[in-house]
Order: sequence, then C-alpha cells, then structure tokens
Amino acid sequence: MSVSFLPPPSAASIPDATELVSGKIRIATSAEATAGTNDLTAMTPAKTKSVVDAAVVGGVTYQGTFDASSPADLSNATKGDLYIISVAGTYQGQTWAVGDHLLINADMGGTLDPAKIDKVDNTDSVTSVAGRTGAVTLSTADISGLATVASTGAYSDLTGAPTLATVATTGAYSDLSGTPSLATVATTGAYSDLTGTPTLATVATTGAYSDLTGTPTLGTAAAEDVGTSAGNVVQLDGTAKLPAVDGSQLTNLPTSGFTYQEQSTNAFNVSVTDSTNNIVMCSILGTNTTVLPASSGVADGTVVTLRAAIGTTLSVSGGENLRNLTGTLVSSVVIESGQNMSFVRGSTSSFGTYWNQLTAEEGTLNSLYDVKTAGAVATNVLKYDGTDWVDGAVAYSEVTGTPTLATVATTGAYSDLTGTPTLGTAAAEDVGTSAGNVVQLDGSARLPAVDGSQLTNLPSGASTLGALTDVDVTGAVNTNVLKYNSTSGNWEDGAVAYSEVTGTPTLATVATTGAYSDLTGTPTLGTAAALDVGTSANNVVQLNGSAQLPAVDGSLLTGVSGSVAALDDIGDVTITSINNGDALVYNSTSGDWENAPIGQSPPSVSVSSPSADVTLSAPLSSSVIQEIYIYSPTTAIAVNLVAASTLNSGFIYQIKNRTSNAMTITPNGSETIDGAASYVINISENSVTLVTDGSNWFIV
Repeated sequence: MSVSFLPPPSAASIPDATELVSGKIRIATSAEATAGTNDLTAMTPAKTKSVVDAAVVGGVTYQGTFDASSPADLSNATKGDLYIISVAGTYQGQTWAVGDHLLINADMGGTLDPAKIDKVDNTDSVTSVAGRTGAVTLSTADISGLATVASTGAYSDLTGAPTLATVATTGAYSDLSGTPSLATVATTGAYSDLTGTPTLATVATTGAYSDLTGTPTLGTAAAEDVGTSAGNVVQLDGTAKLPAVDGSQLTNLPTSGFTYQEQSTNAFNVSVTDSTNNIVMCSILGTNTTVLPASSGVADGTVVTLRAAIGTTLSVSGGENLRNLTGTLVSSVVIESGQNMSFVRGSTSSFGTYWNQLTAEEGTLNSLYDVKTAGAVATNVLKYDGTDWVDGAVAYSEVTGTPTLATVATTGAYSDLTGTPTLGTAAAEDVGTSAGNVVQLDGSARLPAVDGSQLTNLPSGASTLGALTDVDVTGAVNTNVLKYNSTSGNWEDGAVAYSEVTGTPTLATVATTGAYSDLTGTPTLGTAAALDVGTSANNVVQLNGSAQLPAVDGSLLTGVSGSVAALDDIGDVTITSINNGDALVYNSTSGDWENAPIGQSPPSVSVSSPSADVTLSAPLSSSVIQEIYIYSPTTAIAVNLVAASTLNSGFIYQIKNRTSNAMTITPNGSETIDGAASYVINISENSVTLVTDGSNWFIV
C-alpha cells in the first residue's frame, strides 16, 4: 500500500473569515489601520483586545490589599475591581476582617455608593480541628494535657503550691506558710503578734481604738511629731507665737524694701534710702525730737512706722507740715512712751503732698481707755463689767454647759470612750492647706503656701479694744470674755463655755460622775488632747474656713519674702508683650508662669487660582493650629507643604481643589503622607485634610 503526503494549503488559499464564512482573521497593516479597516477581516491589535474584553462577562481585576482602618478613595473604582482586606476596620457601613474580599459590582462614577460594594466574608472558615479535617470526633488523645485540667481530683494530684487566691474560700492558716499581714487578719490580733510598724493605710479602714493597744500620736497612728523639722506639726510656743521656722511661702505679707532704724541718744532723722517704695520701721529710744525727711524727695506709698520707748516729738524736715488722723495739717505730733505711729507719703492734685498719719497704736491693752488691767495675774482673762473690760479669773459659775467624763478625765483607756475624737483628741483632721486642715512643715522645714493675712504684730491703729480690726464687740455683758471665731476671723465677746476652759477641776467642783484618778495614762497631742485647737500658747494651729492661718503672732517666722507690688515682680512669673485676655500658663522649660492667649487662634482661610507651583508658609503664631487653602488651579500644579518638624503635633492643613487640574501635594524632604511621597487631587470639588505628628502627615 502506498501513502501519499499532500502539502498543506497555502495561507493565500484560506479565505478571510466573515460572519458566514470560516477562515482567517488578519491583523491589519499600518496602512490599513491608517486608511480604516474592515473589523471583520482585518483588525488592529487594540481592536482585537476590545472585542475580547467585551466578550468576557463577569470578570474581576485584582487591585491589591485594602486597609479598612484607613481606607483609600474608591470613588472612581470600576466594576470587577477586587481588594483583599489587610487591616480590619469599619467602612461604608460594614465591618471588615483581615482576609475578607471587597468587590465592586458597578462603576462608581466619581461618587461612593455603598450599594456598589459587595463583601465576601472569609473569616468563618475552619481549616482543621486538632490537626484533622473532615467529619471530626474528638477524643482525649486529640487534646494535650486534658488529664491535667480534669474536673475532678485532689491537690495531691498537682505539683507546686497553690496561691491564696486558689484556696481562698476554704482552708485554715495552718495550711499556709508565712505570716499574714494585719490587713489579712484585721478583725482580731494585737500588735505584739506582728513584726515591724504598720502604716496608717494598713489599719485605718476598719476597727475601733478599743481594738488597739498603746497610744497613737497625731494622725491616729502617725509617726509625725511636734517640732520644726520637715513633716513636723507646728505648735505655738509658750508666748503664743509661731516657732522660728522658715515662712518663705507665706502670702499676703508686706512688700520688699523694708529697712529698720534705731536711735538711742541724739536727735533722730529718719532715713528713706532711695526714691522707690519703702517700709521703714524705727525704734526711738532717746528723749530728743524725731524728724521725717521732706516728702518731696520720697516716693508715693512709702510707709514709716515709729515706736517710742520714751516719748518724742515728731516733725518734718524744712518745716513742712504733716496731716494727722483728723485730716488737719500740723507742724508736729507727740508719740508717747510705748506708742506706735505710722505715716505714708501721698500726693494728690487737690491737696498737695504730705506725710499722712495712718495709725496711732497703743502699746498695751491697758493703754486703751476701756481696758483696766491694773491687777492682772497669771491665767486672768478680760471680762466686761458693763462699762470697761477688766482683768479677772473665770469662776465656774460663769462657765456655761456641763462637762462630761471624757472632757475632764486624766486616766482611762480609749475603749472607755464612745464616738470619734476630733483634732486635739485623736485627730480626725488631716494635714493640708484647706479649711480646717493641720499645718504641716514641708520637706525644707517651711510653712506651706497659705494666706498669712491674719498674722498679728503688724502695724495697726485703734483707740479702743472694739476698734481693733480683728475685734468684734457687739453685745458685751458682765463676765463676758474675748474669744476667737475662726469663721469670721475676729475676736468676739461672749460667755466662757466649760469646754473652753483649761486646767484640772476637782471632782467636787465639776463632775456628776467619775474622777481623773479613774483614768490611766496622760493624753498627748493628737490623742486625748490636753492641747486643743486655738491661738494660745501650745495650741495646735488650724486653718480657718478660708484656708488662712488664724491671727497669731508671726514675729518668729524666718525667711519671709513677703508679698510684692505687681504680679510680674514674683520670681517665677514672666510677663512680656501682654494682650487683653491673656492668661498665665506654666512653662516647664523656663520654670516660670508666662502670659499667653487663652485658647487657640481661629484658622486662616486662603482662596486663590494659582497657575504655577505653590509653597505653603509656616503659621505666624504657635497658637494657630489649622490653615485652610481653597485653590482653583488653571493648570496642573504642585502644593509643597511646610516641614512637619517645624510645626506642633496636631497642626492641620485642609486643601480643596475646585477644578479637574491635578494638584500634587508634596511633603517636605523625606516626610510622607500616609507613608506615600505625595497625594494627588484631580477631581473637581474634592479635598483632603492632613494632620501632622511633628514628623509626617496623615489623612483624616
């Protein structure tokens, strides 16, 4: 048998394919493409692709990953775009997990439409169970350690020692090692069972004094003591004065510029050292005259206070007059022995310039015309007799109220008493600088910063006891005494209550039951209070209702810097270029309080139609936190940002494009926008909000 091989038909013999004839499809030549071709028989490559693409129905195009927490703009996405979620978040009303698919089901056309977004949830699939696939039935062999965590068994089956939290519902202390703390066994036990010293926080929340042995100090169980070292409680000395402690933080005291001058034998000319405000205090010890300098060479507000140990006549240099307390111009005044007088230099356009008398202070109580203390002895008080205040002892018949055993007892235990003791007994009061607090010296043994405006022993004038600025006598009757009112800050007339009397009364004198001999021990400060709150010798200083020190003699205070004439004079306050509405703001770098505007300045808005690249300028003030730019570019431009490193973290740019000309927003140097080197806005009326962390920019 013979086999014949025929040659294949030549390409020229195969006809062009048509809708009705099978054949070949030729790619058009460049000449045919230029002249126009028959799409059925000679198509260009581009035409061929478009025909193939049109024939593919329901195809998808992978567009990469999608961060749902910081989503990219999908307003121009087209049908078939597919994204895989790389970072979880909420987007267009749906919650997206890592691995979910986001599919665009129709062209967006420039406007986001949630209905055109399909979600393919890929978070619920289980690939295997215990390493097996298919229909799985678990056994104990499939789970490692199942026998270790069985629902039954005993502690003997386990290794290691259980913690208290493990066995807390049952068991005994004998099952545990170590010694429990007081907080663990607080309902029973004594200090002798414990080692170390418990802190206030350890025993404070529950229990009564009767549960404890020993005598707690101030603060109930505190280690603080009376003294002038750091953390001590301040106690007035035997003359009712504050002890010598650094009072440099006291406020509301006289300004700086204080000088002290003393004269003994010769005529004394008071010296004002310069033309600025001064406070000059003079002690006149000799019998000769005293002369103030002419007021023409002294600054307004200068105060001179003179105290005469021996009577002296005061005049003004050059024969100048001075104005006395009645407003009369006189050539001189007499300062009597033991008397204080103060004068201030003042000028007015209508009355001229003079030394003006401020006070005529009496040196002693007895020098006041309505006070008689000729026979005063130790422990006497001032009592009103209907006409004058006279010295005398307080009789029990003049004392109001009935004392209780706890009021007068010198012995006994805390368990014998009911209720909660107050400051001066067992100290419910706390250390601090608010109203009613106990004043505690700071770590540098100084008084804290409290208002010292009620300190006494500063110049003031009065001719009667009731005219003194801190004395309020309204309805005095026989046997009344002056008592301090911490609410008003004044000494007021009134009867003496039994609870206000110090000393030890006898059983026959005061008590309905019991005697001091029935009690054991001697109470100390802050426990059962032989000492009380007040301003007498050895009293505890308690701040009044306005958080101020009460009126006590502060003459022993050391290091008092005093108040100042202006806010800017304070050492840690710096005021420059002040504007209306500024507030003081603390600067931790300089350590000062500095003036600054309240709040932030409103954002600036810039509107323009640039035809070339623009570079944004840095804000003029650190108070500006936002700037807005609205551009209508006539051509494609670049918008160059200010370096983020020169701006405060949180600074915001808002940039809008009102045309379709592309605006490329470019950060400074190597800085980025959401990690990219630039961001483009090429759709009319689109905008972007950029915020910086001081290093880069982020879209919000």
